Amino acid sequence: MNRLFVTQVALCAGLATAVTAALAQSVTLSGAELAPATLLKSPRHTVAEPVTVEGHLGVFVIESKFGKFTVRGTNLLAARVQELQAIEELQKVQKDSAFTEALGKSASGIAKFAVNTVDDPGKTAESIGKGVGTVFGRMGYMAKSGASYVGDKAVDATTGASKGAGGSAPAGDPAPPSFTGDPFGYNKARREWAKKLNIDPYTSNPVLRPLLDSAAQASFAGNFAVNLTLGAAMAPISYAYSFDETVRDSVWNKAPVDLEKENLEKLLALGVKDRTARDFARNKWFTPSLQTALVARLGALGRIDGMDSVIATAANTQGEVRARFLLESLAMLAAFHEKDGKLTRIRMSNLVPVGSTADGRVVAALAIDYALWDADAKAFTQRKELTAKSRTLLIAGKASPEAKAGLEKAGWIVKPGLRA
Repeated sequence: MNRLFVTQVALCAGLATAVTAALAQSVTLSGAELAPATLLKSPRHTVAEPVTVEGHLGVFVIESKFGKFTVRGTNLLAARVQELQAIEELQKVQKDSAFTEALGKSASGIAKFAVNTVDDPGKTAESIGKGVGTVFGRMGYMAKSGASYVGDKAVDATTGASKGAGGSAPAGDPAPPSFTGDPFGYNKARREWAKKLNIDPYTSNPVLRPLLDSAAQASFAGNFAVNLTLGAAMAPISYAYSFDETVRDSVWNKAPVDLEKENLEKLLALGVKDRTARDFARNKWFTPSLQTALVARLGALGRIDGMDSVIATAANTQGEVRARFLLESLAMLAAFHEKDGKLTRIRMSNLVPVGSTADGRVVAALAIDYALWDADAKAFTQRKELTAKSRTLLIAGKASPEAKAGLEKAGWIVKPGLRA
């Protein structure tokens, strides 16, 4: 048989297998299968149906009068839906004559105002729906490289714990700005506005962020009162996905540099190596809010073996989707630690945090929306580091019947629906 022909057949077969595997990793479901009704529809938005699940996370298309937001994961969906009211309120505020007068006191104020008040329902405001890979399987995008490590050593020598770049953005995931320091002097005003609106002052929302910038600028440079137009503080839809009251208060009331200092001190007290903690502090994907929330989750576990491995992974994690996945997964482990069995050790299996109890049980946590029985899930069940006499898998969302059966056949006790 012609050797070239055999090679072509093999390549075609391999391609077919790859395509089949790729298709198996994507399904469409009703939004109600993935998220509560309050996140799917409100007077300000609707989520397009059906919802595609890729890499075990829902790809949600939020349609609103402020534009279309395509986000990945129920965690980020909750944040964006909560922020819609803040966008609406800030747009009202910025049409006030007193606001335009205050903003005009800065050289670039009017130009910023003109950009930030555009309403365009057809505009794609955000798209984080493709190119981010899977959080269930391989580690994926890494924030550090050999070259950046050399740069880290130089940074260490000159500035100690200065925050660095943290790598380039994955496809479809815009790089976040740096919030360390306060070069324009309005960080405090920004945090005051965020507290009034009950939102994250370090949000990555591409529509809300510039509006918040302008509001802070008007308050700092133009003495525009934060409470001039707004009524009572808005109630959050749900912050249980990422933040608790203590974390929110810290983020609202403390400057980023103070938060970073406190977080570093807490990590050192938990047994994290100094260099590892500083690398984590330099990863810009963990904004002051996400950084503080992650440290709080680890603090709930107490000083147990393996903390350094978690922070080392966080220091190398790129993209907000992955950062939020790690944060919520750790929150589930902390809840298990408090209610079901004390963990004595924690370690990472790629991007999945895994706890161990004194009697040898293993508990892994997955902040995914819908577990599919695909190549990544099958490979997960075969990881040698997860071998134990008893293995429990905590899942934030749901598991398909095939995934649940496959995981249980592999010896896992599956506990889905922990986000509800």
